[in-house]
Amino acid sequence: MRRYSLIALMFATVMVLILSGCQSSNQPDQVGVSKVPKELHTFYPGDITQVDSIEMMSGSDGTKRTTTDQVLIQEWIEKVSDLEIVLDPDQEDSTGVLFHVTMFEQGKEVLYMTPTNMNHQRIQPQLELADRMSELYDAIE
Repeated sequence: MRRYSLIALMFATVMVLILSGCQSSNQPDQVGVSKVPKELHTFYPGDITQVDSIEMMSGSDGTKRTTTDQVLIQEWIEKVSDLEIVLDPDQEDSTGVLFHVTMFEQGKEVLYMTPTNMNHQRIQPQLELADRMSELYDAIE
C-alpha cells in the first residue's frame, strides 16, 4: 500500500511539472510595453539638447561618421525629437538597417537607435526617422 502511495505522489508531481510547463502566457515579451506612440525625446534619459556628439554607422558598408558640430546636432535633434515612436515587441527582427545612430553626452553613450530599434527595443519601422538619419549622415563631413 505504501508503495502505491509513493508512486501516486511521484506521478502527481510529474504531472504538475508537465502541466505548469505547458501554460501559455498572454504577456508580451517585454512586460509593460505599450503600443501607445511616444515622442523620440522621451527615450532620452535627461535633456536631449545636452547631446554633444553623434556617431553614425552606415548599415550598407559599415562606414562610421562622427560629429561634434553643435549647430548640426541641435538642428537634427529639433527635427527628430517629436517624431512618434511605437515600441513593438512583436515586430520581427530586421536583418539590416540603413543607419545606426548613437548619441553621446560627455563621451558616454546615452541613446542608440535605428529606424527599427530604440535603445535596443524593437519599434515599428519609422520611415521619417530613416529619412532624417540619411540627411544627417550626408551632412556629416
